[in-house]
Amino acid sequence: MPVIVIVSGKASPGATTSAAALAWAWPSAVVLADCDPVGGDLTAGWLSPWVLSGWLRRDIGVLSFATATRHDSTATAGSLTEHLQAVPGVPRVRVLTGLQQASHAASVGELGWRRLAEALAETDAAAIVDCGRLGPGTPWPLAWVADLVLVAVRPLPRHVIAARAALAMLRRHVEPARLGLLACAARTSTISSLEHALDVSVRAELPEDHVAASVFSDGMDEPFGLSRSLFARSARTAASRLAAVPVASEREQRAEEVGSDA
Repeated sequence: MPVIVIVSGKASPGATTSAAALAWAWPSAVVLADCDPVGGDLTAGWLSPWVLSGWLRRDIGVLSFATATRHDSTATAGSLTEHLQAVPGVPRVRVLTGLQQASHAASVGELGWRRLAEALAETDAAAIVDCGRLGPGTPWPLAWVADLVLVAVRPLPRHVIAARAALAMLRRHVEPARLGLLACAARTSTISSLEHALDVSVRAELPEDHVAASVFSDGMDEPFGLSRSLFARSARTAASRLAAVPVASEREQRAEEVGSDA
């Protein structure tokens, strides 16, 4: 099953909201991993109602995995299992909650991200990995093992400029064939202009819909008819398309290289 990494440049284009929506719409079992090194937003956003009600714990996730495996030279899918939590009402989704604050990234460290990359590459489920905004602390091992790295972008000049800088950075780490765009708050008529401006294909798109998006960005109650909305239908189409991304034949080799470099 594919590993899909989502990143962004500046200007908050909606990467985390899109990751949550794609996981919600995914057609099969999927791991949603919040790997933003400056602190994850999933438990403060989409998952917040279940966190507040006690159904989900914020202390089980990336940090607990890194701590539990800190003496291991490698990691397996089995070592990840106890750090995943089921999302109430969405049985296909298991979540790996993110860091609660940026200072916790030091406790994960490069080796912790490497072990997590190895574990996600071996899991039987697909994985959607939100790595947040690209920067000095970006967990590159996750991008290295990904079958597809998507740059979230809105069809607005400042977002395109931010995405252009992000792609320049990504091209130093990821082969062009594994790069794509995630068009957020987009219209079909804007897709070709995004592709032309950034010279990268749009692999998934979600329309602008503040009411539907607020479910995944802020944990708002689902509006009546959400599942039939254009946003939900677009999320299902995008998720089905991404679920069909072939697992790269060299991913196992990439995962081994991530581990051997540790």
